[in-house]
Amino acid sequence: MKHLPLALLLLFVALHLHAADIPTAQIIGTIHDTRTAWNPFHSSNDMQLQSDGTFVAKLNLHTSGGRNRDGIYSMRFVKGRELRDTFKRGPAAGKLVSGPDSTQAGNIHFRIPADGVYTITFDPAKHGYSISPPVEEIDAVRSLQINGFVHDRQGLVECDDGRRTRPAEIWDEWVPSHEFTRRPDGSWVIDLRLSATGGHEKNGVYQCLLSANNISDWGYAAILGKPGQLAGGNGYDSRVGHAFETAIVFQVSREQNYRMTVWPEEYRFEISPPVKFFQLQEFDVAGNVVPEPWNPKHPAHSMKRETDGRWTKVLDLSTEGGWDGRGLYSMNFSIDGDWALDSIGMGGEWGRTWHSAPQATNIVFRVKSNGPHTVTLHPTNGVFDITPEVVPLTKIENLQLSGDFEVYASDGSGGWNAFDPMHDMTMESPGIFTKDIRLTGGRAYSYKYSANRLGWAIPLVDYPYDGYARLATHGNPPPMRYDCPRDGIYRFRADTITGAYHVELVKHL
Repeated sequence: MKHLPLALLLLFVALHLHAADIPTAQIIGTIHDTRTAWNPFHSSNDMQLQSDGTFVAKLNLHTSGGRNRDGIYSMRFVKGRELRDTFKRGPAAGKLVSGPDSTQAGNIHFRIPADGVYTITFDPAKHGYSISPPVEEIDAVRSLQINGFVHDRQGLVECDDGRRTRPAEIWDEWVPSHEFTRRPDGSWVIDLRLSATGGHEKNGVYQCLLSANNISDWGYAAILGKPGQLAGGNGYDSRVGHAFETAIVFQVSREQNYRMTVWPEEYRFEISPPVKFFQLQEFDVAGNVVPEPWNPKHPAHSMKRETDGRWTKVLDLSTEGGWDGRGLYSMNFSIDGDWALDSIGMGGEWGRTWHSAPQATNIVFRVKSNGPHTVTLHPTNGVFDITPEVVPLTKIENLQLSGDFEVYASDGSGGWNAFDPMHDMTMESPGIFTKDIRLTGGRAYSYKYSANRLGWAIPLVDYPYDGYARLATHGNPPPMRYDCPRDGIYRFRADTITGAYHVELVKHL
């Protein structure tokens, strides 16, 4: 570019600066049947800017579409890929709320009357939206469900009912035992048998979300540090992503019946007898940047709170340390030294955070120098920073397949050494990877995918709790399972763009 004439160079700079100033808006939700449906950072969810300052999206919707495959869709808007500029449904159809008011507001839910192209217009200046042709908006709570680890004796395996993928029973909003009972005063109640040895980690800590009308994305979550208050628009897969909105998490000290009472229109709840809520005492760093990388209770993980609301941590990192001995590190943030409140990882862009969504990723980077590195988290603004500058690793460039397959016996870890080159897959086309493996009939195999030859820094596994047959990049979910019907060569295929994955027999043996 240094050889361009000065006039052309100035024009290039002006156009570049102008492009950076052009406002953007995103429409996210089940109106997209993709892995990134709720990710405002993904360009596929961008709307088209109009001359009057509004934004438009034209979407091909079906009466057999949506999460439940019943023509009911859920959505919300985001301005400038900024989680603090989230727009949810206001007090009436066509109206929106944003900013602090959006915490106690929900997603927009509607049923379409027929297959076709629907035009959705978003007007951020007037806090309005419209859908054409007309749809049936759903705004009244007709039923209420509680989903999650409060159902100690229910199933943990995702399944397919022939119509849609269903989440594991404990998270399935259609299970009858998840239903609240409505009382004459307008409140909703449910009785739950809980114990000090129950919950996800068998320690009496329970995590759950509420849903309305059997629509998971009509979700209610908690507000950290404000026990009894609810945040709207937080389904399992549609979490808003703010650090201060999380699942409803509490701890019980004895086995007995507990009654939860909810006032959904008032965005509040209570549990009786009283339980212990987490109060947001601190943020912590997890990952191989600290001792005991994934033990959030280790004191070395604690961050320091600064006077301006930021949290900092000084880490001693080395170009000869990390996962591979060449300065490769991965990390995320936890709250109050416990995974029950879910981790805070990277959103769709380096430097941006996302709280407890299946599509969040660990923060992966390579250091360029030895010595102290300062990690800064600004939870209110949803950003993080590392100084001195590091090399971010954010794109999936290659994929590995690990598992308890016989052909991996020599990798030194029973098939789970994802660093070994024998695990590399072949790129069939951009974003799609395959690998052929000899399997034995009658065996059940466990397997996971991982990316960029980084070991388990970027895992790709199907979450059993979200109700989608798609690969996610968040946390460390249990391995997937394949029941091999007969001896043969089987092809494992993974699409890192859509999240689709498949195993098929390609040769009989």
